[in-house]
Amino acid sequence: MKIQRNKRGFTLFELMVGMVIFALIMTSVLESVGNITIARTRTMNRIALLEELYFFSEKLATSIKDGGIIDYEEYWNRKVVWTTTQSGHYMLPTGYGNYGTGGVIGSGTYGAGYYYCVSGVSPSRMWTGGCLTGFNSPANGGSAINYSGAYQRYGQYGLQFTDYNGNADADWLIPGDEDGTGSIIGDEDDKDIGDGPTTLSGAVPELYLINNLTNERVYFRWVLRQDPGLSAVCNASTGSGCLGNIEVLKLRGKDIGLTHSGNKRDTTAFDGKIDTWFCHPDWSCAGPSNTYGTLPTWTDSEWIRLFPDYVNVKQLSFSLYPIKDPWKSWSAPDCLGGWCGSSFISPFLHPYVRLQMTMGLAWERRRLIKWDDPTISVSTTISLTGY
Repeated sequence: MKIQRNKRGFTLFELMVGMVIFALIMTSVLESVGNITIARTRTMNRIALLEELYFFSEKLATSIKDGGIIDYEEYWNRKVVWTTTQSGHYMLPTGYGNYGTGGVIGSGTYGAGYYYCVSGVSPSRMWTGGCLTGFNSPANGGSAINYSGAYQRYGQYGLQFTDYNGNADADWLIPGDEDGTGSIIGDEDDKDIGDGPTTLSGAVPELYLINNLTNERVYFRWVLRQDPGLSAVCNASTGSGCLGNIEVLKLRGKDIGLTHSGNKRDTTAFDGKIDTWFCHPDWSCAGPSNTYGTLPTWTDSEWIRLFPDYVNVKQLSFSLYPIKDPWKSWSAPDCLGGWCGSSFISPFLHPYVRLQMTMGLAWERRRLIKWDDPTISVSTTISLTGY
């Protein structure tokens, strides 16, 4: 007896259902593979961009190490002139030590020369706070002036550590003119008091360095501009809509006198003391120029960006230690044990800077990774070895 087998195939409906299920499965598989590929590409782009950001942070740290030591002269100048910030950096120019009281930055009007610290007749002494607002005099004598807000010549901070009437007596006609020559400088009552005023303290948006020969300066500043890829207006207070960068300015020092001319009739020229700061030849500046160089002003075009435009420096600050020149502060209190107060920082430290920085990417570059915003934060201490 024969057994008949059921040879009936799939119906059309069953075939259609199977094909639909197969198509759904393949679509899901292909979509998953596509998503994995996209995620892999985004991850690779993110890693590559983060590596770039770390590279740029190392570039900044190296530039700082190569820059030298803290430029206390310019920090004193900045403290006296103005410390209000705008667009990330300080708002007003200082003149970089090329101008004195009454000077006009960008012009040939350089203003007054140095003022000198002079104690009155004992017990009226200047002590260790400097002579910015009193106990001061020109070289040939005169009434004390309050120099707050005035441009400070290069070398003026160092003069805060010397009392030119160190014995606090009446002298001749001019306090401090011990030998009666008509000048308070270079006589036996000039006293190095070994202590002086502090410069800026706390976190600052600009870093001023000077090399070990004290003839080249390098300055760093944080700058915020509009991110061209965003419609929101840059708000420097919050960082919204902004694209941050770090800018650099280099200066070279010359001993050509307070008139910056090299004229031999200028008695301060070629006396062994740097008094003029020109822009480095690799920088283009807009101030008065002569055969020695071109003076800087404060225009943005004089600064060169350290990073490419797709890097966004979201936050930047520098904290300086110590806050007064340790090589001039030999008699300052060390305050071990904190007996000077918790806010006092000993000047007997090798200078260093604490760098705090947050970096991300500009909007245009973030589009490569679907507007993700990879960010790195850098917090490091850099020992300065310029001396």
